[in-house]
Amino acid sequence: MSRRTILGLVLSIAANASLAAETCTPSPALRAKMQPKPTADAYAEIGTWFGNRHQFACAAEAYRSALGLSPGSARLSYLLGLSLYSAGNMPHAVAALEESVAIAPDRLKARLLLAAALERLQRKAEAKQQWQAAWKIDPHSPVALHGMASALIDDGEYLRAITLLRAAPPNQDLTLDLAHAYIGLKILDEASKVLQDALAGHPSSVPLATALISVNLKQLHNQAAETLCAEAVKKHPFDPDLQRLYLQVLVLTGNSAVAAPLAKKLLAGSPEDFEFLYINGVLEHDQGDSKSAREHLEQAVKINPQVAAAHFHLGIVLSQLGDPSGAKEQLEQALKLGTTEPEVHFELGKVLRALGDNQEAAKEVRTYQQGLQERNHRALAANRSAQGDKAMAAGRAQDAIPLYREALDNAPDDALLDFKLAVALDQTGDITAERTVLEKAIQLNPDLASAQNQLGFLASRSGDSATAEKHFREAVRSAPGFTEAWVNLAASLGLQSRFSEAQDAVQYALQLEPQNPQALLLKDTLAKALAQR
Repeated sequence: MSRRTILGLVLSIAANASLAAETCTPSPALRAKMQPKPTADAYAEIGTWFGNRHQFACAAEAYRSALGLSPGSARLSYLLGLSLYSAGNMPHAVAALEESVAIAPDRLKARLLLAAALERLQRKAEAKQQWQAAWKIDPHSPVALHGMASALIDDGEYLRAITLLRAAPPNQDLTLDLAHAYIGLKILDEASKVLQDALAGHPSSVPLATALISVNLKQLHNQAAETLCAEAVKKHPFDPDLQRLYLQVLVLTGNSAVAAPLAKKLLAGSPEDFEFLYINGVLEHDQGDSKSAREHLEQAVKINPQVAAAHFHLGIVLSQLGDPSGAKEQLEQALKLGTTEPEVHFELGKVLRALGDNQEAAKEVRTYQQGLQERNHRALAANRSAQGDKAMAAGRAQDAIPLYREALDNAPDDALLDFKLAVALDQTGDITAERTVLEKAIQLNPDLASAQNQLGFLASRSGDSATAEKHFREAVRSAPGFTEAWVNLAASLGLQSRFSEAQDAVQYALQLEPQNPQALLLKDTLAKALAQR
């Protein structure tokens, strides 16, 4: 039995089950076209008629009959696949579309639909192959570009996605893909710029606004996120996802005056939503309404018992309502779920004391005090670090050094503080101390790309190109969007006369920043070196 015959048999078996519940009767005019003898064109016309009426299983049966009379038709196989896809029958849609692609491999529509069907079946690798084939057929197709870029981003190939999308036509999906690729590379400023430019041209776009709000939150620009979210909600007051996001942002910014009525409104519309129940409970507790807070928080932990914060807040409310046993249960559950806030131990100590267990209460209070002390150390470290940053910005590196050292006394495991100290030491010329501090930084955090890059620079300056290369490679591994590290890697490879590898590295840098002057200069230098070999 041929492959095509097997396909027809499999699809007809599937169709019989779906058609049992659907009567497929075309119009009298179309039935008349079946006389005296049905043709493939007549069946195809019937398939289109059913498709226009969203009777996709009937359309599929008609196209299948057409294929029986005209086997080997790429068009009919595509229409059959389209009908099955629209009916939600992905496995059989894939089979029909693969048949169409096999017959006519250069037809774009079948490739695009096959890729989408494979995506729906979570057959990602096969889908990526079809997106790539579609893109090769038409490199300007927005659908093909979107599918290809999404596949690259899913695989972590962010740089390839950026290269693909830079010259893409204006399109919202492609803009979002480009932003997501920059986010994947942790180049948040560029992601923000891309989204801001696109939103300026399409100010009513919810997806663009939502993506920009998300980037603002990642950058800790919470107030900017709130402003943008408020503007978007005014334009789209009935968008449920936007309303939810606005509530989340309001809680982050502490704007309870606006958050409280919005939380009540959203809960009224979705009374079993965990997040709305939880936020209402927290806001009600803050407003002194412990009874309502208890009701909403109890419902929240019943719906989702895995959120430590909900148990913590319910424990506080139960304690205030005179239920120490219930409060103890909730607070202990919060600790089991991994919460690290010192306040949990303080509240648990209070309820243990109320239950007469003074010995355990004292232990919890000591744990709370230790946690509070650690927090105070972190706060002092942040304060001294901020002072050091100001001194560095004013060009006073010598003044910054003791501030960073005091910060490290309070937060000795903070690799970023070590790097800041190293930068200050570098500016004062203390290279030996700088190298020691940088080595400590990468021991604490091997993925600290800035420290790896600086160690590479120091090694290169001392003539150790191999060690420099090692550190530069670590820098670009942990931060693929780090243009300076790519340029430095290219230079270190060039110094080792590995010109081909150096050109690859500098090309990566130029893909990230096409006008980077150091990368452009190095590109020319490498080209000349190769020409002279």
